[in-house]
Amino acid sequence: MTQQTSAKVNRIKQWSPIWVVPIAAVLIGIWMLYNHYQQQGALLTLLTADAEGIVAGKTQIKSRSVDVGQVVSVELSPDLKQVIIKARMKPAITDLLNEDSRFWVVKPQVGRGGITGLNTLLSGVYIELQPGDSDKLQLQHQLLDSPPVAPADAPGIRVVLTTAETGGLAVGDPVLYRGYEVGTVEQSEFDLSQRRTLYQLYIREPFDVLVSENVRFWLSSGFSVDLSAEGLQVDVGSATTLLSGGVSFDLMQGWPAGGAVADGSEFQLFPNKQSIQDGLYNEFVEYLLFFDESVRGLKPGAPVEYRGVRVGTVTSVPFFFSIDKPFEVSLQQGIPVLIRIEAGRLYENLTLKQLRQELDKAVQRGMHAALKTGNLLTGALYIDLDINQDQAIDIEQQALQAQQLALSQSAGYPMLPTTRSGLSNIEQKVLMALDKINNLPVEQLLVQSEQTMQSTDALMQNAAKMVAQLDKLIANPQLQQLPAQLQQSLQELQRMLAGVSPGAPAYERMDSSLQTLDQVLRELQPVLQTLNQQSNALIFEADVTADPEPKRAEQ
Repeated sequence: MTQQTSAKVNRIKQWSPIWVVPIAAVLIGIWMLYNHYQQQGALLTLLTADAEGIVAGKTQIKSRSVDVGQVVSVELSPDLKQVIIKARMKPAITDLLNEDSRFWVVKPQVGRGGITGLNTLLSGVYIELQPGDSDKLQLQHQLLDSPPVAPADAPGIRVVLTTAETGGLAVGDPVLYRGYEVGTVEQSEFDLSQRRTLYQLYIREPFDVLVSENVRFWLSSGFSVDLSAEGLQVDVGSATTLLSGGVSFDLMQGWPAGGAVADGSEFQLFPNKQSIQDGLYNEFVEYLLFFDESVRGLKPGAPVEYRGVRVGTVTSVPFFFSIDKPFEVSLQQGIPVLIRIEAGRLYENLTLKQLRQELDKAVQRGMHAALKTGNLLTGALYIDLDINQDQAIDIEQQALQAQQLALSQSAGYPMLPTTRSGLSNIEQKVLMALDKINNLPVEQLLVQSEQTMQSTDALMQNAAKMVAQLDKLIANPQLQQLPAQLQQSLQELQRMLAGVSPGAPAYERMDSSLQTLDQVLRELQPVLQTLNQQSNALIFEADVTADPEPKRAEQ
């Protein structure tokens, strides 16, 4: 039996060229994928409340009119509260996507500054990119509704204005310094917790140095008319504010500038420049007044004047300081009005103590308050102070003032006496005259007048009868002969008087007799004097009378 041997087989390893093609295809595909990924750039996510006009695959992202990306998808968020927009950016733009970047939609808009975005009518809306200077990469941003006023890193200063009013300013309104535009309103927000409106202002460089601690901001309306008790005041702004309004700031006259302020400082926004002036008088003395006449037309803020010079302001009309029965108080004591006398309006360095002393002296001298009409068109009233020392106060007024004083003391305010105005006094006198006329006994006067008319009628009838009788008497022939007899009697009287007239013999004899009688009386005068002193002088010799001797005066 023969032994069989097995052959040794050696497998020859040989590489087939057919594998070159698929390997090369795989490598080319990997390289193409890598190259495509490198050329796509970063994926940007934008959040917004409304995606109006934005279309996936069509809406472009631009920066300074250059395409830097494209929107790839537009979809709602899982909670359906906002819209998520994803856009593919170019690779070279990745470094511009930082936390300071801003994105907003550019579309046709009509605003205070005019019409913007007209170029999008044909091309469609697009998203504008404003790069920031931060080094931190951020691929998720909030899409703004309007473009920012200034970049976040723009040179200048930003301040915040607070006010309780709303609707005065809008984003984009100018910020003015003495009529020159130096900034813009950036943001507007309402704080629900404090119930106030916040405005963020941007003031560009180099005008940011004008903002100091003592500057004041106020609304600048284009055209305002103030018709009050002080008269008609018309304020016309610049051409910029005539259409859109704005906000102005400046230092008050005589104020120092103060130190510089930090970025983000808060200031109060005043409604107008006049309100700033009124707010300067923060030191005052309050008085309580009671008026027993109509206060219609008297408003808070009305001036209080002393002989034409403003010295204070009306605070409250009416001022019912927790009164249990305000209606009874108004009927009995009068309508209470609270005023304040401001120290800054009188003297620059007048203290409150000095002001109280001067006012107390004035009240003791008879200072009182009265309502006067400041504007005939609007009927606005103001309070006028004056001093009248001769004003008489009756018992009823004294009792009323005592009640008013007790009421004001309970409220914790000093009282200032009041008096009626001139028109009210005239009205009161007219009413008193009408009351007297109404109280006249008209019916009795009418009866007496009727009786008088009857008596007059009877008298006229008697007078007519008397005239008829006189006519008959005159027509009597004997009465017609009377004038001739009377003329004859007058002639005889004239002849009789001519006999005793000067130059007549009878008159001469009478004059001579009177002269003789005067001479006899003169001669009898010594005899009568002697008989008066000594009655028996005609029988016995009269005593010699000693001459009178002067006597020495007693010492």
